Amino acid sequence: MVRLAREVDGFVSGVTISRVQAEIAAKRFDREGLTDRCDVICADFAELPAEPHYDAMVAVEAVVHSPSLENLIPSLVDRLRPGGRLILCDDWATEKDRGLAARERCLDQFRAGWRVGSLHTVAELVAMSERAGLRLVEDLDLTPYLHLGRPRDRVIKLAVGATAVLPRLRNRLVEMPFWANMIGGSALQAGLSRRWLEYHLIVLQKA
Repeated sequence: MVRLAREVDGFVSGVTISRVQAEIAAKRFDREGLTDRCDVICADFAELPAEPHYDAMVAVEAVVHSPSLENLIPSLVDRLRPGGRLILCDDWATEKDRGLAARERCLDQFRAGWRVGSLHTVAELVAMSERAGLRLVEDLDLTPYLHLGRPRDRVIKLAVGATAVLPRLRNRLVEMPFWANMIGGSALQAGLSRRWLEYHLIVLQKA
């Protein structure tokens, strides 16, 4: 938000469900001298206040956690001004190897570990966006720019892999936030490296 506020001439609102995060943001805005141009709404992004309306909405690695992207998109469109843009940067499923047991197991672990509620393909996103009154402006595949398989990632992969021989243990671990994050992150790395998942920046515009 601070970076956006410095780059654009306008008011910037953020959305979080965490009151602590909102308080930290308010202190940062004060330090940066941006309290007159930035604020944080403590709310569910699927249930935003009816006003104000926005020229652009940006969601980075967020909409994948929505319980229903099909319902979320129209609610966001309602809060965009005509010509406004919805900018999404997130992980998207692909059609590669659909039905393959290893692929489905990987995506299931990603969903469970990272609490993913809406894992769709880009084509599915575009279709539901068009139904809500948006048109696709740009779709950039950023997957080739990701740094996958770093030493840290390899260590996590080994640790997570060691639990695979004990399904009951893994089922317990996925309920623990730390291990859930490790399991989901390792599955995400595997999915991206095999192109079962892709990381895209997508720009949609309201008519």
